[in-house]
Formats: sequence, structure tokens, C-alpha cells
Amino acid sequence: MTVRNISGTYTQTDGTLLPGYNQSTSVLGFNPSFNTQMGGFIFGKQRYDIWGNETGYNVAEDARDNGWLVQNENLNRQYTNTHSKNINLRASLEPLKDLSIELSATKSFGTNTGEFYRWNPLSSAYESQSRVETSTLTYSNVSIGSAFVKLGNEYQSATFDKMLTNRKDVSRSLGEQHSNSALQTSGYHSGYGGAQQEVVMGAFLTSYTNRGISDKNINPIKNLPLPNWSINYNGLKNFEFMKKILRNFVLRHAYTSTVSVSGMQTNLNAEFDSNGDPIARDLNNNFISGMQVQNIVVSERFGPLIGFDATWNIKGQGLITKFEYKKDRNATLSLNNNQVTEILGEEFVIGVGYKFNKVKLPIKKIEASPVNLRFDFSFRDNLTVIRKVVENSNQATAGQKVISIKASADYNVTKFVTLMLYYDQTLNTPKIATSYPTGNINAGLKLRFNLAGVN
Repeated sequence: MTVRNISGTYTQTDGTLLPGYNQSTSVLGFNPSFNTQMGGFIFGKQRYDIWGNETGYNVAEDARDNGWLVQNENLNRQYTNTHSKNINLRASLEPLKDLSIELSATKSFGTNTGEFYRWNPLSSAYESQSRVETSTLTYSNVSIGSAFVKLGNEYQSATFDKMLTNRKDVSRSLGEQHSNSALQTSGYHSGYGGAQQEVVMGAFLTSYTNRGISDKNINPIKNLPLPNWSINYNGLKNFEFMKKILRNFVLRHAYTSTVSVSGMQTNLNAEFDSNGDPIARDLNNNFISGMQVQNIVVSERFGPLIGFDATWNIKGQGLITKFEYKKDRNATLSLNNNQVTEILGEEFVIGVGYKFNKVKLPIKKIEASPVNLRFDFSFRDNLTVIRKVVENSNQATAGQKVISIKASADYNVTKFVTLMLYYDQTLNTPKIATSYPTGNINAGLKLRFNLAGVN
């Protein structure tokens, strides 16, 4: 195997905004007294180190201890800390001649902390009030293990069934780390029931990515990015038996998968003991997580799963052919109502193109000219299913089969005028009774004038 290229970048951005600073600035941002306590902050010290770990540094406390903050209980601007880090890895491989593989792995994490850091006249001290942290996370993933699961007659999914089963194992994994959680007769640990946020989240991630249950796999923040890939092979034309009939032939395959976590926000109702374990419970007697998560999305696409572009030698001209089979999936877990929305799609694409070298119209003043013919056909099957975790139900809410037919012919009437005949047709057949079939046809003739070069 030959490694053609490997590259990687790691970028980190941090920022701090502290309202209420009462000092004037001088050289390099120091105050007129050149207090060295601000030296670290002025030269770039932040709340996080270069690896993204919290250092415990807090510039607001330094400013408080040195009397650099106004004593204003009505200060209405937040003290904010922003932090983001991005990992981008790429590699180009050529294991065989004419076979190229492109690998890529990415991870992006961002967090923003806001709080009111102001004077409290009752305690005669500065206080942190209403501290809220929001975060987003996206990383490349491999979920191919659950990509080819067939649906049942009532849209049942073995992947979703596995998610429901995994909840007890995830509950056990979480409960064994909590000193005040014990196994119950239901099979769940106390505080970690079947609808608890971390239980549902861990079961979703392990089932839809087809991974084992572990402390790392059930927590998206601890997951490492996995490589996605694209593969091209164009060596078929080099075989002796293909040289006479084939000008070019490229086999293609590509796979991308990402996990995105959005709406992560501090839950102000959460409480923890001295060990950092949650102790506050909700109405269902489940532990309230420190971070409230809105949605987790697993997106997967084969673009294509298999495809080729070929140019054939036909009577001295090039017959262009194309074929693609694409497959995609988007599974969204909403933790507001504990339901999974799956959008599934499959698509077949066939294309043919041919150029007739000289065609003479039955008009004497028009010279013979090449004719370019093109025909494209695609068939796409979409389905949207809502799966409810607590009720264990599956319901198709949308979906359609879409057929697209496109054909065209181009003819150069003169050097500056091109005649084009075209035909476009789309047929849409819905899968649910509340929608009705539709069809559109667009056909006609176009004259295109090219004024470039006209004197």
C-alpha cells in the first residue's frame, strides 16, 4: 500500500468577555499600575488549556480579588467564556495501481458559558448568578452496521427494537457507577429508568451505530471521530480485452456518516452530591442530568454505494454511460418527547449520452453539424417513520416514490445558434393515504444565441 498524502489540523479558539472592569488600560492592555496579576490573561491565558481541558483559571475572580470590578448590582451584561475545538484529518492512499482511497475524519465541539458576575449588597460580595452553559458537537462516524436493516410490514425496525432492549444494559452501566442507585425488579437501576435522558441517549447511539455498550460509546462527548471514505478505480480500461471497446471506466463508492448533538444546555434543576453524582429527580423518579440535550442526529449516506462512469468506443464515437445506486438515512432522536424520526431513501440513477458526428437537416442553407443526445432516468424511494420509545410504536408519516425522466438533443444550426429539444417528466407516488399522486411534464424547443465572437 502506498500512502500518497496525510494531513491533519487541530484548531482551538477561546474567548472571554468580562463586563464591569473599572480599570483604564495602558501598554499591552495593562492598567496604569502594571499589576502583574493580569499578565496571564493579557498574554492569552484562558479557562481551557490547548487540549480543551478546564484549567480552573477564572479572570473574574482575579479581577474581584484586586478590586477591578464595579460594585453594581444591576449590571445586566453576562460574563461569557467561549471555547471551540476542531479536528480535521485526511489521508490519500493508493493500495493498487489505479485504485485510490480518500479517508477523512472530523470532530467539532463548541461551548459557550454565560453568567451574571456582579455585586450583591446583601452579602457584600461578588457572586456568580444564573450560570448557563450551551454546547454543540459533531463528529464523523461509522454506522454501516445498521445501514441495511430491512423494515417489517408495519415499518418495524430491528435497529429500533435493539435500542429498546439496550436501555436496560445502559441503565446498568450508569447505575453501577452511582453510589445511590440499585437494581430494581424491572431490570433498570433506580434513577435510570427507560425514559431517563442518558439511558435513551446511550441506547440510541449504541443501536444506530451498532456498537457495544461501554462508558465511552454511550457518551457522545467521549467518542472519537471515525474515518469516512471514498474509493475510485479506473484501471479496467488498461486490460487488453477492454482497450478496443472502452475509453474510460471509473468505479466509484463513497460513504459518509456523522453524529450531531444540538441543544446541550445546563439544566438548572439538576443537583449533585459530593461525588458529582446526580441526586435531583423528575416526576418519573429519574435522575435529572446536568446537561439537557434536545436532539441527536445520526446521518448516513452512500453516495453512491456502487456506481460507474464509462465511455465506450462505438463507431469511432464515445457512448457515455452512467449508473449509481445511492442510499441514505437520517435518524433523529428528540429527547423532548423520546421519539426517533427516521428518514430513509434509496435511489437508482441511469444516464446515457451519445454524439453523432455529422447530421444534415433537410434544409440546404444549414450545414451538417454534430448532434448530442442525452437521456437520464432516476428512481427514488423515500420514507419517513416516527418511532416512539415509551409507547413502542412505529408510524409512517410521509414518503413517496419519485420517477424522473430527462431527455435532450442539441444541434448547432450555425456557429452562433444552437437548437435544443428537451423532455422532462416527474412522477410522484405517495405512500400515505393523505397525499395524492402528482406528475409534471415539461417539453419543448429552445434556441440559444451565442453572441461571443460576433463582429
